[in-house]
Amino acid sequence: MEFLFGPVPSRRLGLSLGINIIPHKTCNYNCVYCEVGKTTNLTNKRQSFYNIEDIKKDFIDHVDKVGKFDFITFSGSGEPTLNKDLGELIKFVKSFHKAKIAVLTNGSLLYLEEVRRDLYGADVVIPSLDAALKTTFKHINQPHKDLNLKNIIEGLKLFVQEFKGEVWLEIVFAKGINDKDADIEALKKAIEYIGPKKVQIGTIERPPAFKGIEKLSNDEIMHIYMALKDYNVELIKPFSDKNVNFKEFLEKSIIKMISIRPCSVEELADVFDAEKKDIEIIVSQLINEQKAFKNFFGNKEFISARK
Repeated sequence: MEFLFGPVPSRRLGLSLGINIIPHKTCNYNCVYCEVGKTTNLTNKRQSFYNIEDIKKDFIDHVDKVGKFDFITFSGSGEPTLNKDLGELIKFVKSFHKAKIAVLTNGSLLYLEEVRRDLYGADVVIPSLDAALKTTFKHINQPHKDLNLKNIIEGLKLFVQEFKGEVWLEIVFAKGINDKDADIEALKKAIEYIGPKKVQIGTIERPPAFKGIEKLSNDEIMHIYMALKDYNVELIKPFSDKNVNFKEFLEKSIIKMISIRPCSVEELADVFDAEKKDIEIIVSQLINEQKAFKNFFGNKEFISARK
């Protein structure tokens, strides 16, 4: 398979069959945290990088041989919206297969009407916005000189207004770069202005492109989660450290959450990407220790912290 890869397991998309339509590290960002490496072709020009018929043939030849999957995802080792054939490819895949289509993008070109139009055929679009302050944006994303943060945010807003599917805004945090209070406040304003379906936050999980770039601790990412809690925020791979006592940390985090607002067991399981039965065990323990209690509203059970 030249253009297809996977299916790969994804917390957000289940099993995802990827389609990579961009040459390796061809992008209009050079993000310091990128797990694929430094950008070798920093470009902001949309073009046809491959013969579109070759991509279609690769899809036709292999899509029925790779097993089951939930999403077909346009992503890979560069920025997919730089390929000006993206819209036609989405339409082709949609006409050929019943799976839902997702696009992972840095969102930088959504200010262009042609790019927004290309994405209309997708079911889910996951753009990123790692910073809403100009200096931080340049530091963490190192964008092409022709890109403007104000235009990018405006493009995200326009796309959310026009798109019939769901937009999940992704933010990746790097320690000491975009995690300051001023950055969080600016991101809150940008999120409110853009109005995505939900916001997904995470930190660095694999070796980054640049040296000295560090991930946030679990406590630090939870602090940001609490600051953004009013914007339907989810954690992406929040607790991967092997040296962290997951159960102990989960107990502390649940207490912190229910001290701010009552939560159902289902909400807690979703936020922490945990099994419902594991949450129920911890909640029962907290209730027995008189650290929490159950209450009901509208026939729904909530867990609250004892003050």
